[in-house]
Amino acid sequence: MEFEYKKNKIVGNLILGYFYLCFTVFISGAIVRKMILDWNELSLSKIFSFAVPVLLFSFLTYLFLGTAIIRKKYYLRNLREEVKIDPLEKQIIVLDKQSQKERKIDFDKIKAVELYYSWNSNAFSSDLGYSKIVIEDNAEPILITQNNINQYYIYKAFKNKVTVNKSKFANNL
Repeated sequence: MEFEYKKNKIVGNLILGYFYLCFTVFISGAIVRKMILDWNELSLSKIFSFAVPVLLFSFLTYLFLGTAIIRKKYYLRNLREEVKIDPLEKQIIVLDKQSQKERKIDFDKIKAVELYYSWNSNAFSSDLGYSKIVIEDNAEPILITQNNINQYYIYKAFKNKVTVNKSKFANNL
């Protein structure tokens, strides 16, 4: 694995995100209260100075809480299953960690590959990309997180089957 999520770091990010959420709600309530009490003395500059902290903390809440929730989903998926690519046998091997069952899928049975990259190159969200491998016969697609198999290797193995190639800050499963 290229990168492994740590449960304590995810919990810490969730706590920080919920702290920012509570603080944003508190500050928003305080500002609305102040605006209601001082309605007669309200000017455009005061409204702007009230809106800036709310927008700033809302953005920080989105960053910390949003990425922590997505990262938790990735972590839980990686606890349930592990995916490997065997280029020699031309197979994808999916190991269900709970039942210890292994499923092998030939490259010929793959209909399409969708790659969802995280455009951020720093540690904050660079691991929040995944690959979706669509299998023939309308079977459930295989989701491979960026930290399980690097998307470059998936792209390299399935160049001619890549149908979607999107880049976002963070990709929700």
